[in-house]
Amino acid sequence: MTTHYSTCPLDCPGACALAVEVENGRLAHIGGWKTHPFTRGVICGKVNRYREVQEGARILRPLLRDGPKGSGRFREADWDEALEVAAGRLRAAMARHGPQTVLPYYYGGTMGVVQQKAVERLAHHAGFSRLGRTICFPIAESGWLAGVGATIGPAPEEAAESDLVVLWGINAVSTHVNFMTLVKAARRRGARLVVVDPYRTRTARLADLHLNPRPGTDAALACAMMQVLLEEGFADRDYLARQTDFDAGVEAHLATRTPEWAAPVTGLDAETIRAFARAYGRAARPFIRIGLGMSRQRNGAVNVHAVSCLPSVTGAWPRRGAGALFATGAAFRVDDGPVRRTDLADPAVRELDMSRLGRWLTDPGLEPPVTALLVFNANPAGSCPELGRVHAGLAREDLFTLVHEQVMSDTARFADVVLPATTFLEHPDLYKSYGQYTLQLAEAVLPPTGAARCNHEVVNALARRLGLDGPDFSGDSEAMIDRVLTASGLPPRAELARRHWIDCAPPEADTHFRAGFPQPGGRFRFRPAWSDPAMPALPDHWPVNRRDLPEAARYPLDFMTPPAHEVLNTTFSATPSAARRLPPRLWIHPEDAVARGIADGDRVAVYNDLGRLHLVARVTTDVRPGLTLCESNFRSGDFPGPGNLNHLAHGDPVAPRGGPAFHDNRVEVARMVS
Repeated sequence: MTTHYSTCPLDCPGACALAVEVENGRLAHIGGWKTHPFTRGVICGKVNRYREVQEGARILRPLLRDGPKGSGRFREADWDEALEVAAGRLRAAMARHGPQTVLPYYYGGTMGVVQQKAVERLAHHAGFSRLGRTICFPIAESGWLAGVGATIGPAPEEAAESDLVVLWGINAVSTHVNFMTLVKAARRRGARLVVVDPYRTRTARLADLHLNPRPGTDAALACAMMQVLLEEGFADRDYLARQTDFDAGVEAHLATRTPEWAAPVTGLDAETIRAFARAYGRAARPFIRIGLGMSRQRNGAVNVHAVSCLPSVTGAWPRRGAGALFATGAAFRVDDGPVRRTDLADPAVRELDMSRLGRWLTDPGLEPPVTALLVFNANPAGSCPELGRVHAGLAREDLFTLVHEQVMSDTARFADVVLPATTFLEHPDLYKSYGQYTLQLAEAVLPPTGAARCNHEVVNALARRLGLDGPDFSGDSEAMIDRVLTASGLPPRAELARRHWIDCAPPEADTHFRAGFPQPGGRFRFRPAWSDPAMPALPDHWPVNRRDLPEAARYPLDFMTPPAHEVLNTTFSATPSAARRLPPRLWIHPEDAVARGIADGDRVAVYNDLGRLHLVARVTTDVRPGLTLCESNFRSGDFPGPGNLNHLAHGDPVAPRGGPAFHDNRVEVARMVS
């Protein structure tokens, strides 16, 4: 048995360092690499069970559709035939409508520098439509940048030195297990843990204090906390004057945002809000870990900005073990230009928002229409909002769809050509992180399964079939890694292979903004320079959630789709472990259940104007009255009826940069009679 270093490629802040044990050419076990400075040998149960994916129901050969769209009926082909069919369909589409008729669709199925965005290289050379990559990060990032200015913050390891850790909008037990290791270390030193989340998650069950505001009211809670901090003497007024744009106007505004004002907005007791604010103000080293959860609302960017203001009020930013962390991406000076060739991108070529895929595929007025779709690292038939439109669009006979995939996903079932993809254990790559500061190199530790090929190889082969040649479409993944490292001024691959990772953390003074913030003028901004003039000019609750819209009268219940413990987006959803959580369950409060004649275990219909789902009721006080949810994500076939969770999710773009409000939906629920 041999042990190899690797890195988890999944869309998670951990980017965990892995110890991969291989025996007789097969995966024997995956564990954590104990000497990594952040992950420290800890990995989640999902990746610990990765053998279920590696040796599960993999796609082994190229497939060509041999039945109606969406039927999942295919015949096997070899690579030459599959690539020729794909190139022929693409050439025909472009001859009729021009290159912008082709849309590449890709996201976080792998986070590797070389593999994740390889299709961009082809798209920019060929002039395909550009993809607006909005489905996850831009809402929260906009809120963070509005105040702080760059996606850096205190090293996550410092949380172990905090005396008050606040997990705000992040269910770390299920989605960031490494950070929980640091939280446990802090608690052993006497720190308290506060969790802010609308429902009682696995993380909330471990907290010293759990606050469950109504979804989308996080900014109201943060503003009320700031009012208490300012009024009761917890504010560092010298810091506010030196390092922020705080002024009399900001203070006058916040003076009106009392806990009594916030109580009916958030659904929290005013004294609970006041007690939380005092605990935060008294802490010497309060550390806030901001998650994406609060950003999945129509007012999500405003929520994140308001929470990021708290360390500025108390002057916590400069202190080690204190401040706030949202993401770490700005620390990585990795030049991925050789992979993506963004220098070739034509600004005149249209950009289509990936979150509105269903609209692009079904809009008869779109010119040119999308008649070819190239899907890499993504499963839009499971993960997009407004899935009814997405599925209707994917079922179009005039739409050519190529899917590069490891398993028969919901999207692959709609494809005309399915190409078998390698797993991260079968190709090399570089990995950044958005939750820690190391850049890692992972080599291939297993041969490709069946005829699988990696993204880099598939993009190069398809480009050559389309008549595109030259250095951008030659060489293997190792050669591209070398090009990226050289362009970035980083050590060569041989050295990185010996070291496994490079610490890219900025100096501590920079991550704590001791000399100022990466904003014009160097000050933290309480007054954001939003690009959308409708957004609040100061930290505030922005009442634009769906409960504030006219439809709320017809659909009285909030509906959220937070991450499940057993899967990551739709990855792992086809494994035996994920199947054990079937059937999908709707969490509903007893008061709401009784009002609808629903008992625990009843089959229920959940519906709004977009669609209708059949679920099984879980009657529980872990959700507050008025809130329902189903922990995502499931395959369409997992539901005892039509649809999938995102059939109920709206795709309206969220200010200021777009992105869907996955947790901001309104529904009604009815008991189903057999």
